[in-house]
Amino acid sequence: MRVLIFTSSGGTAHDAAAYAIEAWLKRWDPGGEVWVEHVLENASVFTRAGVALYNWIQRHGPWMHQIYWRVVEFEDVTKPGTLLAGRFYVIKLLRRLQPDLLISTHPHINRGHFDLARRVCPNMRCMTCCTELDGGFGFSRNWLTRSADAFWTLTPEVSADVRRRGYKRIPAPALGPLFDPAFEEELAQPEPDMSPDPLPLLVLGAGANGANNHIRLLEVLLPLSGRLRVVALCGRRQAALDQLRQWAEQHPQLSFKPLGFQGPAEMASLYKQSWAMVARPGARTATEALAAGCVLIFNGFGTTMPQELLARRYFKARQIDCCIRKPHDLLNLCRSWLDQPEHYQTLKERVSNHRLIADREAIRSLLLDGDSAKG
Repeated sequence: MRVLIFTSSGGTAHDAAAYAIEAWLKRWDPGGEVWVEHVLENASVFTRAGVALYNWIQRHGPWMHQIYWRVVEFEDVTKPGTLLAGRFYVIKLLRRLQPDLLISTHPHINRGHFDLARRVCPNMRCMTCCTELDGGFGFSRNWLTRSADAFWTLTPEVSADVRRRGYKRIPAPALGPLFDPAFEEELAQPEPDMSPDPLPLLVLGAGANGANNHIRLLEVLLPLSGRLRVVALCGRRQAALDQLRQWAEQHPQLSFKPLGFQGPAEMASLYKQSWAMVARPGARTATEALAAGCVLIFNGFGTTMPQELLARRYFKARQIDCCIRKPHDLLNLCRSWLDQPEHYQTLKERVSNHRLIADREAIRSLLLDGDSAKG
C-alpha cells in the first residue's frame, strides 16, 4: 500500500504522530511505501510563514496565541473546497506519488486538502489522525471535514466532541496514540528495582523548538540542592544547551544536567525515571506522560494557549492537573511533595491509574484495511 502522511512542524505532536505512523506502517507492510510530507512548509511561502510565526510565538510570547489561534480558526475560508495557497504543489505531489491512503496529523491540513486530493486521486482514502486529548474550546474546527473517510482520535472525549459538532456519519474511533516503536519498546522494559541515584529526578521539558524557561526555574530550585536532581531538555537549540552548561558550572551545588534533543527511546527512559516533568500543556508531552505514568507539572507561564486547554481539561477531569504560573510555584510544589511524600504518592498512583493505552491492532486494521467499525 502507498501511504502519504501530511504533517507540519507547528508544535511537536503532529510530527511525532506522523513519524510514529510511518514507522509502524513500515513494520506492518514491509512491501508498501510511506512518505511524510511537511505540506504547509513546502507547498507555499504563505503557509510556511504561518508555521514560522507559530513557532516564534511558542518560544517568545505564548500569550499571543490567544490572538493567533482565533485568527487561524478562519483559515478554511481560503480553502473553499480546494486550496489557494500551495495548490499546484499538492496536485503535482499527489500525481507523482499516487497514494492509496492520505493521512493528516495537523488541523490545518484537512479542509481543502482532502477535497483537492479526492479530485486528483479519486480512489484514495483520506483519514485524519487527531492528536488532541479533549474537545471543547481550544479544539480547532479545522480538524474536521466531511471529506474524511475516518477520524482517528486518542480518547472517547474527542470522539464525543466530533459527534457534538454534527459529524455523525464519519467514523471516529477512539484508538489511542501510536508512539515510535523504540519509545514503546523502552516503556515496556521492566524498571530496575533500585535507582542508581536516590535523589528524585525532576525533568524540565522543552518542545522540539527548544522553548523553555529553564534558567528562571533552575534559579528558584537552588534551595532544594541535595534533595533532588534536575535534567533540562533543550530540544535542537544548541545555544540553549551551551547556556545551561555554563549555568551548571557556576552552580555546582545543584545536581543538574542539560540535554540536547533526545530520541524516542531516550525520552521513554526519562519518563520512566522521572519523579516529575515540567512542560507546556502540549498534546504530545501530555500523551507521552500519560502512557508512561509520569507526573506532569504544566508550565503556564505567559498564559495557557487555547489549544493547550485541551490537555489541562483532560487532566483536570482525572484530578491529575498540576500547573505553575511563576517560578516560585515550582519551588513550593516540589518542597511540599518532598516534605509530604504521601501527597506525591497519591498523585502518582492516580496518574498510573489513568495510563493512555492504544489499541494497536485496531489501528493497524483501520490503516491497512479501512476497518473503522469501532467508530
